[in-house]
Amino acid sequence: MYVCIIFSTESILHCNEEPDRTQRNQPKPKPKSRMSETDTATQRRTRILANHFLLHEDICTPSKTTLYSSACLSYTPAEHGETISFDTREMRKILDWHNIEDRDWLFGLMMQEKLFNPIERGGRVFTIPDYEKPMHYQREMTRRRIKWLAERGVFEGWLTGRGEGWDLKRLALEEAAVVYDHSLAIKCGVHFLLWGHTLKFLGTKRHHEKWLKPTEDYKIMGCFAMTELGHGSNVRGLETVATYDAKTSEFVINTPCETAQKYWIGGAAEDAGYAVVFTQLNMNGKNQGLHAFIVQIRDVNGNPMPNIRIADCGHKIGLNGVDNGRIWFDNVRVPRENLLNSVADVTADGQYVSDIKDPDRRSVAFMSPLTSGRVTTAVTAIQGSKVSLTIAVRYALTRRAFSVTPNGPEVRLLDYPSHQRRLLPLLAKTYAMVFAANYLKMLYVKRTPRSIKNLHLVSNAMKAVFSWHNMRTLQLALHNFVYICCFQECREACGGQGLKTENRIGQMKAEFDPQSTFEGDNTYMMHQVSKSLLAEYEVNKKRNKPFKGLGLDHMNGPCPVLPSQLTSTILRSSQFQVDAFRLRERDLLSRFATEVAEYQARGENKENAFLQAYQVAEDLARAFSDRLTLESFTEAEARVPAGSLKDVLGLVRSLYAIICMDEDASFLRYGYLTMQNVAVVRKEVRKLCSELRPHALVLVTSFGIPDAFLSPIAYDWIEANSSSSAKL
Repeated sequence: MYVCIIFSTESILHCNEEPDRTQRNQPKPKPKSRMSETDTATQRRTRILANHFLLHEDICTPSKTTLYSSACLSYTPAEHGETISFDTREMRKILDWHNIEDRDWLFGLMMQEKLFNPIERGGRVFTIPDYEKPMHYQREMTRRRIKWLAERGVFEGWLTGRGEGWDLKRLALEEAAVVYDHSLAIKCGVHFLLWGHTLKFLGTKRHHEKWLKPTEDYKIMGCFAMTELGHGSNVRGLETVATYDAKTSEFVINTPCETAQKYWIGGAAEDAGYAVVFTQLNMNGKNQGLHAFIVQIRDVNGNPMPNIRIADCGHKIGLNGVDNGRIWFDNVRVPRENLLNSVADVTADGQYVSDIKDPDRRSVAFMSPLTSGRVTTAVTAIQGSKVSLTIAVRYALTRRAFSVTPNGPEVRLLDYPSHQRRLLPLLAKTYAMVFAANYLKMLYVKRTPRSIKNLHLVSNAMKAVFSWHNMRTLQLALHNFVYICCFQECREACGGQGLKTENRIGQMKAEFDPQSTFEGDNTYMMHQVSKSLLAEYEVNKKRNKPFKGLGLDHMNGPCPVLPSQLTSTILRSSQFQVDAFRLRERDLLSRFATEVAEYQARGENKENAFLQAYQVAEDLARAFSDRLTLESFTEAEARVPAGSLKDVLGLVRSLYAIICMDEDASFLRYGYLTMQNVAVVRKEVRKLCSELRPHALVLVTSFGIPDAFLSPIAYDWIEANSSSSAKL
């Protein structure tokens, strides 16, 4: 039993009364005894507490308090009293879109195997990575888990399969793997995608026949050695050098300085026997730009090969199941055949041949494997949001805090409007990004030489926006508003429980943090988006031709005009939402082109002019990403038949669109919305959160995350923390 103090209505009324001024200046009576001193101190503390809870400026004395006893809190399942407004299985089909059986198959494999660290909490078994163990233990377990999955055929067809079906299956299994452990997914990504796909896309028949099947079967382990200590996003600035020796038909690879050491190379510290090494190619004194070579870095016993030095990058804030390493090459010789030669080749007599004459364009072609990595990073980022939101929403439906009426029950967290505002907009954003991710996946599996440009643009944008959605916790200077990430908001929404490793959310922040910078720094990615849009804009304006591709077709029509006065009905109209997002993108692209031209008119070169106009560039990249995301949502919604599921999707879509307007200052900064309309938008956010509150549980349930991959606070958190479960 516990005792609570509740201040009565009379107390609140007395707080508004002015004290008797005739007695205000009277001297305080001296205490008669130590007991009366204690009473006075207690009363003073009570007055302070009353003033705090009643949000009253003046200290006032409650005239009466009510003491009551209450039974200890008990756990009530999240499902209790909640609305089942639609079939969650049907919603999951819309969200996951493809290979649902394959996802569930992999979930089942991991849940049934002790190797994946099942733990019992609160009468349930959870399958949660052992993050509290030392780094070397986590690495060993990641290694053993991948091998175990390989033996059961999980990676079959990841490299040797052909066609859209194999690509979609691989993406689905990657998404399922990251639900369990980001280290597991990254380690798989490094080996199968960065190492394996580079061999597949940049190599030719001689490489495919020798390397792809052993890689797919996990018989050999490879890594992707591109990043250097001195160069990350600026790949063209890499300093490692390869020189061709025609006398021996070998390339000599060298690390000329410390900044040229390969750095953050996943798999290099302990496991990888081979690496795809990216270097500048020196042919007869001429730099031919970026090229890629297969290099053996360890022998069969796991020792570094001659003239190769390998060091460990050490402990990280997250992803400690991945063995990141550093590599130096001291004039290492590799056979001529180890050049990945789909883009360029060197003949036996030392002649350099390539259909792409421009070294810069060749370098771009050699970077094509990064697109696959960015697609995977984008779509797996969404899985982290799904897990954290499912945990946070379920906890908010079972955890109570404070009562709003005397002697009344404490209120569930998710019934507070402020808590709804914390979680439900993030839920709407996650739904929207799922549909955008599905669009990105379709672009990827249906890619053609003509569509690569669009795929590169969209993957850059989505990789940045989706991982920022997960990770940004501080003020995002990029958009001049406070942008709270999904993980951080969910962590805070779970209070102290969000700090426990076994509850996953806090740890997932650290595990997913690297997504903001690997596969390309996010801010740099967004700059690339704006650059591509500007180039397309200038070409079409110069040729006076309609826009085609890059999603700019909407600019061929008349410029949208927004209503001068907004209402709830207008705000919820999908046509208004699309018009508002298109207007913003269209105007910002024009502003960006104008600003760059103005800098050039002052004597700046094109590149520096672009750098000076970075503020508009960043607003434009966000506008492009948001518009693409909204259109992906509306297209998916349009395919759903009329009914309750479609109605709820409409609410989610409206909250996504309106929260973007509420949070992005560009709508007000550039005059797309007036001050009065911004106030209407803000009120609509609260209304939509309130309307979505009854659907919160079914919306997160539709993500299809198995119970075992959530955490104890998503269920009976009281029993999970009981003394019977404690190690006393």
